[in-house]
Parts: sequence; C-alpha cells; structure tokens
Amino acid sequence: MRELQPLINSLLPDLVALRHELHRHPELAYEEHATAARIVDQLQHVPGITLRTGVAGTGVVATLGADRPGPCVALRADMDALPIEEQGDHAHRSTVPGKMHACGHDGHVTCLVGAAQVLAQLGDELEGPVKFLFQPAEEGGAGARRMCEEGVLDDPPVQAIFGLHGWPTLPQGQVGVHAGGFLASSDRLHIAVRGVGAHAAFPHEGIDTVLVAAHIIVALQSIVARNTAPLDSVVVTVSQVHGGTAFNIIPGQVLLTGTIRTLHAATRERTFAHIHRVATDTARAFGATAAVVIDDGYPVLENDPGATEYVRRVAAHTMTPVDIAPVMGGEDFAFYAQQVPASFVALGVRPVDRDTYPTLHQADYDFHDGAIPLGVGLHVDIARRFWREGPRSSVA
Repeated sequence: MRELQPLINSLLPDLVALRHELHRHPELAYEEHATAARIVDQLQHVPGITLRTGVAGTGVVATLGADRPGPCVALRADMDALPIEEQGDHAHRSTVPGKMHACGHDGHVTCLVGAAQVLAQLGDELEGPVKFLFQPAEEGGAGARRMCEEGVLDDPPVQAIFGLHGWPTLPQGQVGVHAGGFLASSDRLHIAVRGVGAHAAFPHEGIDTVLVAAHIIVALQSIVARNTAPLDSVVVTVSQVHGGTAFNIIPGQVLLTGTIRTLHAATRERTFAHIHRVATDTARAFGATAAVVIDDGYPVLENDPGATEYVRRVAAHTMTPVDIAPVMGGEDFAFYAQQVPASFVALGVRPVDRDTYPTLHQADYDFHDGAIPLGVGLHVDIARRFWREGPRSSVA
C-alpha cells in the first residue's frame, strides 16, 4: 500500500485553511448553503468523483469510482453549526453573531474532504466505490434520516458506513471505539398539566397546576431510580417549566419540556410507558390532568460489532485504539446504523501537551488543527482496506 503521510502532508495547508474558513462562516441546520458550495468547490475537479448536491436540502454526496465492481463503503461528516456566541480568541473565530462550530463539524467536513482528495490518488488500491456523505442538520434536525430517505445508501448500495466525531477528552493519536449502544436515543418530552386557576390567596378554590407539576417532576425521577435496572442507563430531565402570568395568580396550565435518553431500544419503549403512567396518575391524584407528548427523536446509535472491530484493527496501524464508555448524548448517525452495518468512533482532538481542553458545545471549543491529518488518515485507511480486511458481512 502506498504511504499516506506524504499525500496528507501535501494537502494539509489547504485543509487547515478550509477548516478556518468554515469556522469563520458557521451555518445552522438546513442553512448550510455556503458550506456545501465550499465542499463542491474542493471536490468538483477531483478525478473520478461524481457529485450530487441538494440532498436533504443542503447535503452533498460525492462518489469516487462509482463504476468499480467491488462493494461500496460510505464515510460521513456533518456540516451544521450551533446557535452559540463564540468566546474563543483565535484568528478564525466566527464572524456570524450567535453562531459557531461548537461541536467541531468544521473539522469533520475538512477531514472528509481531505480523505476524498487522498483516496482519489490511490488508483487501483480501491476495488469498489467510496461514498462521502456531507450531511446537514445533525444538531436536532435529523438530517441523517432525510439523507437515508433520499437514497444516499443506494445506487450503488452501501455495504457499511463509518463516521467519526472529534473527542476533546481523548488526546490526539487515540481513537475511542465501542461496539453496541454507543450514543443514546434522544427524544423530546412535553407534558401539559391542566387544573383550575385561582387567586393565589385562595388556593383551595382551584387545582394548583404548579404544585402538581412539581410533584410530577419529582415523581419522574423514580423511573430512573426504581423502574430501571441499576446497570442500565436512562436520563429523564425536565429542563423547562412554563406557567403563570402574575405572582398572585395560580395558572390553569403549566407546560413541562425536557429530554429522554436511553442506551437500549427496549429500555426506550419502557421508559416512554413509565413517563405516561407517572405523569397522568400523579396529576389525577390531585384532581388535575396531564397530557404527555413524546417527540420521536434520534434512536440509539448501535455500532455493529464486526464493523467496530474492523475500525479497531485499521486504527491500530497508525494510532492507538482505546475502549470508550457509552455516552448519553445523541447522534443522528444512528439512522444510517439502522440500515447498514455501521461504526461511529471518537477521534482524539486534545493536544498531547494539554491536560484539559474545552468540551463539545462550549463557547470556546475549537476542533484542533493537529487532529486534521489524523482524521484524514483514519478515513482513508478505513476505505482503502475495506475490500480485503473489512467485516465479513460487508464484503461480497
């Protein structure tokens, strides 16, 4: 196999410049028009690559070697930023008020662009097609679901898909891997508590929805403490409480919103049922009602064991794979994993000379440039070794 490092090094100045440009001009979910245009500009003249634009609104699918006879492997990067005011002091800080790449998607895009450019130079090492999925709206917009609905895993059919995420708790040079449930399901909870409004001085003339809502919030914690196995993982968080118009009026309605996280599909369904029962029965005990609505969000991200072991083997050639525990954050890469064997891994971004680094979704987070060649190399190795070393279920 051809040595990768010289190829990556030759591209690195341009890749760093690309990431800085993306970081300066962040775009929120389904608004990534300029980001997509920059991706197209980088890849449209790369030999052997065909481009499909406007996928899921703003997504780009680049296919290298579409007519090659071997099985197709896919690599994915997300493009969207977050509605956060950046606090960093670097020269490439966001120029858009209230928006920044606080989750490192600028780095993910850059690594995948670099991988496409390198793989295009490897010629006969590639026995089948490689799809590069530049996806919009990971941050709550379920862009991956729309990408799947619009056929990105078809024509040619994808045999396995891989993705990475910058991980600030890991040093550069390490790759975190985990088979099975890696990132939690992420669903939105809405509870409307309805009672009878009254003057605050005469609570006995009404049904106090604030009191009922408080009891529901406390009672919901019993689902984790007493209805879930101690070695299972569930989070039920009420993060917003809306009710009332004045200090001396008991409102007739209080609205609760929050999030539900689990690491197993069966646990997810049981938790939904517990929430309905706890909320409605608690309200009924006070003479009130509770209407529960759960927005179906992201499923559990299930890493295929064979695909994950393959990534571990590949990473070991140039980096240090480490076992990483599941986390309760959500990731819409889970929608791809429901369709084909998949593995999502954690790429260390913390400089090795630092003990700490700003974490994801913080106002001073920045995908470190030192992680770019590592991410490019990992993507390239996953693709170019796939046809001979990949998981057996994925290789014809």
